[in-house]
Amino acid sequence: MSPDSADQNPSQKESSSPLDLSFLGLGPSWVSGPTENVSSGRGPRREGGDRKGPPRRDGNRGPSRGPNTHSDSRGNDRGPRRDDRRGPSREDRGNFQRQEEPAPPAFVVSTGFFPDDAKFELLGDAMKKSLITYELFSIAQLILDKEDRLSIVIKPANAEKNPETLLSISVPDSVPFLTEAEAVSHVMSRHLDKFFDIVEVEVEAPKGVFQMVAKCPQTGIVLGAPTHHNYQKALREHHSRHCPNVPFERFKAGLEMIREQEAIDAWVKSMSRRNEYAPKDRKEGEPERLESIDAARGFLLAFRRDATVISRNQVRFPGRLLAEMPPGPLRDCVRYALDLQRQFPLDTANGIRGRLRKEGFHLYKKGSKGITYACGVRRKCRDPQATFSDSMQKIFDSLDKTSGQQSKDVVLSIGGEAADDAAKARILADLNFLITEGYIAKLHDGRLFAQPVLSSQAKAKEEAENEAEEK
Repeated sequence: MSPDSADQNPSQKESSSPLDLSFLGLGPSWVSGPTENVSSGRGPRREGGDRKGPPRRDGNRGPSRGPNTHSDSRGNDRGPRRDDRRGPSREDRGNFQRQEEPAPPAFVVSTGFFPDDAKFELLGDAMKKSLITYELFSIAQLILDKEDRLSIVIKPANAEKNPETLLSISVPDSVPFLTEAEAVSHVMSRHLDKFFDIVEVEVEAPKGVFQMVAKCPQTGIVLGAPTHHNYQKALREHHSRHCPNVPFERFKAGLEMIREQEAIDAWVKSMSRRNEYAPKDRKEGEPERLESIDAARGFLLAFRRDATVISRNQVRFPGRLLAEMPPGPLRDCVRYALDLQRQFPLDTANGIRGRLRKEGFHLYKKGSKGITYACGVRRKCRDPQATFSDSMQKIFDSLDKTSGQQSKDVVLSIGGEAADDAAKARILADLNFLITEGYIAKLHDGRLFAQPVLSSQAKAKEEAENEAEEK
């Protein structure tokens, strides 16, 4: 999208409702028990309930009265006296665990969020045609709201201290990773068929007596008998293809051991077949077949590295890939940064200023420390010497008196309740003309604001301050 291709003559048709951009796809407490009138335990009471005298301090409390019970004024036993009226004891309070916010993830990358080019082009065209003035933060939040509207840039967290630190990218799908090994494992588990034809061959079944077989609880696949010579190799292959994001020792510790003979016999039978890997687009000097997944991995790194993994000190990837990233520190770090920006998108808003200006939007600040706005129409402040038609001046007077009115309120304040449709149409036509020319700003919620009256010197000073801020 370029300023030249933008609609420079937008329609002046009134639109009193906010712009709908949805078509773009952008898109612990405790309870002490029932309340009861209980004795304080400070001495016996008279018949009427009055205290007989002060509590005795000589320690002679008389014969034991048995369990700590008390009666009401009629002698009815009311059960054990409650001693928890003042809340839980100090020990209880010490055992009470407060719910704390989860700790932030490890800071492994620095993250920046920018608009996706295609999505931003659609958004920009719609914003220009609407003539609506948007807060810069609102535009940033609109972009951050949907991941497919984003272009995400990441760098290693220690890039300044160690410029040689690199990130890796899975070439078939552009998913980023912290290390090359993680990227290669991702390719092996998701895109193996792009590099190899998998051929099943007959082999000799295992011989011997096996007491148990291991089963992966995640996939349900039986991996083999721990006493078989190929057991560790089978574990490595299965882990690489199906559970690459789980540490191998944790994966190994979570295997289920099955002792049923039926399951053991089924595994023995399955071991009479083996998968081998035939490279696609094989060139002279390359092996015809690879007998294991580890051999296939080595082949990719030796002969297909450029098509498997690349490393960069900075990676830009589409926001839609965030959902495809495997669980781990990298994804957690990026998502945490995205959540922070959605709460307060200062960095994202500053990052899109230049892009908005490049696309022909005009940015200005309402007041020296006010909110920054962006609109496809350049703002025009009224010159004290300028004159407008009587109908337009009435619109200015109405908005100067009561700022933030809706279009219908302006029409009502000028034309009155008795105005006919023709009079209302003339007022709306003048209002739309002033919006198109930039003298009046219409926000996304329909509120209208008249631009201030500024002298030529004050206007030039404000424009210079806005330009200096952008730099």
